[in-house]
Amino acid sequence: MEITVEMIKESLKDPYCHYNGYNVHVENHRILTVISGCELTVSKWIKHVSKTNNDSASSSSKKSLIVGVSTDKQCISGSKSSENYSPYNILQLCVGSHCLIYHLPHPECYYTCKSLRDFFSNPKVIAVGVNIKPVAKQLEKEFEIKFEKVIDVHELAVKKIGQELLDLNLSKFDLDKMAKALLGKHMDVVRPEEKAEWSSNTPYCMYYEYHEQVKLATVDAYLCFLMGWELLYDADECKRNVSLALKQKMKKESKHLKNHRKKKTKLLFKRSRVDFRDDKCWNILDMDVDDWSVLSLSLISHIPFANATDNSSLAYVINEGMLYRFYN
Repeated sequence: MEITVEMIKESLKDPYCHYNGYNVHVENHRILTVISGCELTVSKWIKHVSKTNNDSASSSSKKSLIVGVSTDKQCISGSKSSENYSPYNILQLCVGSHCLIYHLPHPECYYTCKSLRDFFSNPKVIAVGVNIKPVAKQLEKEFEIKFEKVIDVHELAVKKIGQELLDLNLSKFDLDKMAKALLGKHMDVVRPEEKAEWSSNTPYCMYYEYHEQVKLATVDAYLCFLMGWELLYDADECKRNVSLALKQKMKKESKHLKNHRKKKTKLLFKRSRVDFRDDKCWNILDMDVDDWSVLSLSLISHIPFANATDNSSLAYVINEGMLYRFYN
């Protein structure tokens, strides 16, 4: 999946709202990403996406506003706490073509944007994400951001699609695998080997933004939004994508099993040259019927038997894992 990002230089000219703006293109879809820790900027963004949703949404979806939610959790420069106990630094939100990357306040500030708290306390706002419920609890505990409605993509997908997702072992899927399964194979995000960090040189939220971080943060929130939207309003398309993913998985597993059996057969045949004895029947290394089904007769015909002479005419019968030898 092709993803590009470019900074909007004009965004730096607003004297009241402190933010940076980026155009992020995910394939042919353009997302306007706003990055800020400013309460006024967050309030304006929330008002804009709420109005846009009400103006453009169909009557069936006007009742709710789907928001893709993702977070970034890491230690802040100057903090001695471990990563497991550090707060979330970045909150990523996406509604359609609009993304907000909000720098959460330092844990010592004890203050979170009021408009953001009011936004998620609205029962019409549905927060959608991958493994989002523990994240929501942590955000409520640390920043008093209470989510009135939270939907985990895993749970929603199983409810809407059913058994096929269970066959895919969905519970172990991360964000990228979920997106490929539900949205299609083309939704493949290429990520760097090392995690892209948001760096800061002081513990007071002085962040430096790099294109790689902006790109990945935007895509994470966008994929959460897109999966939530598709599952709630176009589950049939997700079902088709999942069916295709399941077929590809079964085909891959079948090919893997076939290759595994070939390797196993070669090993068994190699061992059988020394394990056969002069008996009327042999239990070949406790092999089952499936093992014999892949052992070709051409291989069996080359197994040396102690009592077989050049003039002997041999017939072989395989039955329930046993090899029987007959002389004419």
